[in-house]
Amino acid sequence: MLRRLDRYILAEILGPLVLGFVLYTFILLIQALFKSADLLIGSGVSFGMVGRLLLQSLPSIVVMTIPMSLLFGILIGVGRLSTDSELVALRASGISLFSLYRPILILSGALTLLNVYLMLDVVPQGNSALKRLQLQILAQSLTEEVEPRVPHTSWQNKVLYVFEAPPGERRWKGVFLSDVVAGQENELVVARWGEARAEGDSDRVTLKLEEAVTHNVSFSSPDTYRAASHDQITTRLATLSRQNFSSVKRGMRQMNLGQLRKEANSPDAQVRNTAQVEIHKRFSFPAACLVFGLLGLPLGFSNARGGRSSGFALSIGVILVYYILFNAGEDSARDGKVVPWLAVWFPNILMLFAGLFLLARKNRDKSLLLSGVDRWIQNHLWGRVRSLRIRHLERREERKRRSSSTFRSQSQGGSRVVLRFPELRLRFPNAIDRYILRAFLGVLGVATLSGLSVYLVADVTENLEDVLENKVAWQVVVDYYQYRAFSIIYEIAPIIVLATTLITFGLLSRTNEIVAVKAAGVSLYRIALPVVLASFLIALLAGYLQSEVLPAANGRAAELQAKIKGREPSQRLGRGTDRQWLYGKDNLLYNYSFYDPERRELRTLQIFKFDDQYRLIGRLMVDRATHIEGPWWVFSKGWARTFEGQELIGFSTFDEPLKYRVQEPPEYFEGGLTPPEEMSFVELRDYIHGLEAAGQNVPELHVALQNKLAYPAISLVMALVAMPFAFRLGRRGALYGIGLALVMGIVLFVVLGAFEALGENAILPPAVAIWSPSAIFAIFSLYLFLGVRS
Repeated sequence: MLRRLDRYILAEILGPLVLGFVLYTFILLIQALFKSADLLIGSGVSFGMVGRLLLQSLPSIVVMTIPMSLLFGILIGVGRLSTDSELVALRASGISLFSLYRPILILSGALTLLNVYLMLDVVPQGNSALKRLQLQILAQSLTEEVEPRVPHTSWQNKVLYVFEAPPGERRWKGVFLSDVVAGQENELVVARWGEARAEGDSDRVTLKLEEAVTHNVSFSSPDTYRAASHDQITTRLATLSRQNFSSVKRGMRQMNLGQLRKEANSPDAQVRNTAQVEIHKRFSFPAACLVFGLLGLPLGFSNARGGRSSGFALSIGVILVYYILFNAGEDSARDGKVVPWLAVWFPNILMLFAGLFLLARKNRDKSLLLSGVDRWIQNHLWGRVRSLRIRHLERREERKRRSSSTFRSQSQGGSRVVLRFPELRLRFPNAIDRYILRAFLGVLGVATLSGLSVYLVADVTENLEDVLENKVAWQVVVDYYQYRAFSIIYEIAPIIVLATTLITFGLLSRTNEIVAVKAAGVSLYRIALPVVLASFLIALLAGYLQSEVLPAANGRAAELQAKIKGREPSQRLGRGTDRQWLYGKDNLLYNYSFYDPERRELRTLQIFKFDDQYRLIGRLMVDRATHIEGPWWVFSKGWARTFEGQELIGFSTFDEPLKYRVQEPPEYFEGGLTPPEEMSFVELRDYIHGLEAAGQNVPELHVALQNKLAYPAISLVMALVAMPFAFRLGRRGALYGIGLALVMGIVLFVVLGAFEALGENAILPPAVAIWSPSAIFAIFSLYLFLGVRS
């Protein structure tokens, strides 16, 4: 039977616990959606399938967010009791902290049992169902993504070229598949029909080709050329790990406990270690609820003055330390450096002893730190900070006395006349502006650090398997996240500004400071001015990041990610790479390794010619092609073949320079298939013009172009939307601000995704599709402002 005190403490914890659970789960879901957004939008999947994807992603996310939300709830609930001196009153009544831990222990135990059930039963089934659904979406997206007459090099070592996509069919007509890089041994396939299919028992999507002809040649001996006909060919096209989905760890993440025990007896040391790690994770991860429950009570008691935003930051810090230790131990155990059970349970053991130590010290009303450390901080560190603060205040008062606007004159009779000139009240920034800005920037820093930390924890967990499998150096991983952090901050900036605005004005309203300023005759519009200007500067900063920093940072991050995924950096898309595939006029397809714009020279050039039935009828290979004038080029050392079906009807070689007519100008070969996120606005605009000049319709690139201008501006719009809500919060405080920001963030991303999909599918003009959400939210904020008593 729960005591009244137990029920009271549980009531204080459950509210913020639920809010923290929703908040953390939302952040991780958004992080997963960001990674799969391009694929989902381009694949034309239904909202129901997107909902199923999110639903089946939830189990693996929920097992992470339950311990996180428990710690958050304890810190907020216990911190509130400590702030209002209720814990002091309970201690004065003779109640120890160990007695107060009873309801927390009950709640932690219940959540531990729930997480054990999820880890043993729900998560493996959810991972299996998620993988099957991802394969379905991946196969569908490949069909939708591949545009006719546009070379696609999104898959490792392969280029896919499709001539037609008949309406209403899931297959292509006229398919060309070849190795991306022209090595010594080259193989290509030309097929009448092609179709992408998902394999239910693996993580692969295969390409089924019908009425196909394979061509094999060794470039060192081109006279030995082999061509063969096939009724049907099946080849692997893509895997889940190479797409933008949140990765589901292959194999063991989908196994139940019995299957894992069998794998734990495997003769392969790596398989055995991985299975043992996974078994212990099924129990150690839920046990984190008990550990966080024990640790949260003394930390919450000591968080009386920090407020709820401080509790949120403290919970993020503890969680970050826990997951760093957990992931490091997991890596060491899989490599056989540490015993699996010790590596997986070590973070829990460490946090358990830390919680018992802190609880014992707090129960004796001692500082959480050891006496020596505490004295050093109090006497030296904080003493020096206080002395610097006092010196700063003294200097400011001295400047005020020196710059006083008072004129004194001594009269002949000894009387004194004092003239005082009143200060202007309309100056900016005044004391109130500086106070609001300090509060805004303080919350902004905590919110940015929290959002970035949650993103990084989720991303590290996702990439961990690839790091281990490919034995990536830790410096590569660190460098990757240094560059990746820029795009993360850019992506979450609107939500951060939204939450910061709501929390800042919520805290000011809770302490009646907004009421006091209004009573002094200052309107809410004037109070909002510093936050509006700060949000405007954040929008400008986001625009600068997008224009000057992100193209290079994203390019470098993509190169490092390629190493993490086990690919060579040269195999990713981009200008100046060692592969280029371009479609030209008269059914010609060009492939070259490098273009020198100064010499107007192509290296390792291949030209493929097709007839009206999309059959390969000619192939030309030259070591070097140099432009001379007009449409004329000089080819140096190469060979040419002509075909009729699988029959070779002509073959010739040449060592002397050969003059050849090419329809495309030299400038046509300067560009390549470059990701929009790796280009600035001007580069992307010029790139689009070049593609359209070649006859390609690229509405998705127009959407990306407009998004480079519109997305930074959303930060300012979100501040304008948040202010009317913040002024209406009254004394509800920061916690309600976080909850409201969560709901409004969901609405924002839903609206952005919907309009972006409309633009990419050419239902709306790109400019209208991208700028409409900002316009809608701006008008909505104006309407809300009209109803606020200023």
